[in-house]
Amino acid sequence: MSECITIPFMSEFEGRMLAGVKTATTRNKKYGNGGDLFSAFGHSFQLTKVNKVYLQDVCSTYYIQEGFKSQPEFIDCWKKLHPRKGYVLEQEVWLHEFKRVGLGV
Repeated sequence: MSECITIPFMSEFEGRMLAGVKTATTRNKKYGNGGDLFSAFGHSFQLTKVNKVYLQDVCSTYYIQEGFKSQPEFIDCWKKLHPRKGYVLEQEVWLHEFKRVGLGV
């Protein structure tokens, strides 16, 4: 059974998420499981897969799903969001893949 969860997003990601360009988010903690629903920017999304991965793997493989055009763009955003720890290649993180569902909330 899916749960309704909360995942915060910066406003700059609204257009990318609604256009289906951003279909993943990487976090330091696990926010949910595959099948869970969340709302962002007035629309419903569903987690399709949640895996623990290395930050280096996100940068090299998933940066486009994260909504970025380049690896350096992803790294810059990560450093901005995590100024104390910064970008650490071997850091284990949670990759949350999702899709937009329905017409809104």
